[in-house]
Amino acid sequence: MRSGRAAGCQPAAVLEMRKLSISLAVIVFAADLLTKWWVKTSLWLGYYPIVEGFVTIHYAENTGIAFGLFDESQSRWKGPLLTLLAVVAMCMVLYYIWTTPIGESVIFVALGLVLGGLVGNFADRLIHGYVIDFVKLHWLDVFAWPTFNLADSAITTGVLLILALSLFGSDRQEITERSPVGE
Repeated sequence: MRSGRAAGCQPAAVLEMRKLSISLAVIVFAADLLTKWWVKTSLWLGYYPIVEGFVTIHYAENTGIAFGLFDESQSRWKGPLLTLLAVVAMCMVLYYIWTTPIGESVIFVALGLVLGGLVGNFADRLIHGYVIDFVKLHWLDVFAWPTFNLADSAITTGVLLILALSLFGSDRQEITERSPVGE
């Protein structure tokens, strides 16, 4: 089990890393809400090419989950289940922010990104009953990635950072492995 205090670590340093995660989450949340409000209230942004044939602002209302999965589902349990999943995910991220050792600074950044994205999409779902998506990546009319938003980008970036650190190790582990025991 991981502890919020690494050996020899001052409690103030742990608090600073937690504040970093929470501050980053608040910034992501605010930026996400602002961009969604901007797209929703600007009719001309309902469909606006940024890079012709590749990147378009395209307003979409996603009642499903990531990448539009379950968007077509009409189950009366969809809303409560998605709300429950979001609350569980936010609680898990907060738990990891609280228990991650201080030496894992990149993890704190990644967790802040994920938390901010989760809260942004959760707020959208509570306010509107759906999540506003608006970034459409496509290659002409041949291929289109599912429409997404800033919160989705933050979640994806945070998860990819965590996966990369899990697969390739962290700076703290590399330093420990390179240092001879007797020195």
